[in-house]
Amino acid sequence: MKLGPWAALLALVLPLQAQETPHPNRLAWLEVFPEPLPEGVTQFALEATNQFLRSDRRDSLDGLTHAHLQGEDWQLTSDLATALGPGRFNLRTRLTYRSSGIASRAIMNWHNILGVEQGGRDAEPTFDDVYHLERGGVTVFDLNQPRLQVQGVDLAYVIPWGDGHDGGRFGATVQVPTGHQQELASSGGTNFLAGVAGWKTLGRFRLWAQGEEIWISLPEHSPMRAVMRRGQFWRAWAGFYVQGSGGSFWKGFGLDLSFSYNETPYWTQLVRIDKYGLQQTWVFRHERAPRWRFGFTEKAGTFATPEITGFVTFRP
Repeated sequence: MKLGPWAALLALVLPLQAQETPHPNRLAWLEVFPEPLPEGVTQFALEATNQFLRSDRRDSLDGLTHAHLQGEDWQLTSDLATALGPGRFNLRTRLTYRSSGIASRAIMNWHNILGVEQGGRDAEPTFDDVYHLERGGVTVFDLNQPRLQVQGVDLAYVIPWGDGHDGGRFGATVQVPTGHQQELASSGGTNFLAGVAGWKTLGRFRLWAQGEEIWISLPEHSPMRAVMRRGQFWRAWAGFYVQGSGGSFWKGFGLDLSFSYNETPYWTQLVRIDKYGLQQTWVFRHERAPRWRFGFTEKAGTFATPEITGFVTFRP
């Protein structure tokens, strides 16, 4: 009984200092699964993701799978958190508007400036709006017109330990399906996630990592069964946060840089869907605007599936 008040106080204070929730990969095929285990802090994020799959990566060698991905996602991600017992309860909702990829031209111009390849963008119409995946005549996903929809809702509970310098958290998430599975609103089933995160401060640097296991539950006649190899997969993040030193602007400047690996449960015979690679995420903040975060995340080291997401986060 003596630990009760202290545990409740820790749950209230720790999320304000702890390592923040990592940003997920926003590749369309992965958006139907649970979000990362949250920190347990109320926040709102506006995200913009450009989706693209080059034409020479769309058809499998066995001729059974066809994928076409070209569009843009605008997403409002809301986290509502409150103390509950020794931990934090977190409700995450996502309101997504999918439309044509109007940012493709800007990305092509940026690639020209950097002197790198376009990854096939220059061979495709700029304003196409296509999210499509099929295998063996079974249509899994199909969306070819602008659509506003609510993504699967995540209900999470996390228990922290330690403090903002050295500590961690563990917890679980239940994702409740919403909308239509074929329109990429959710997987159509109730999914589960269990995860753990930890961090340690060394001078101006804070090293951190987070790992998760996801279990997928699909309806008996779900089209997703045509492209699923297994009912669970894992993902992990590792990174560091550093606070700037010196005077003027750089003294309050903070950078969080991380790399993640996201395994996928898909089996389509398309390499860029079945085998995923590293994702890099850059998050910037400043003590003069402590409630705001700015950043971007993209695939690291390849333009074969150049999905890129920019985001801004506000913590009231």
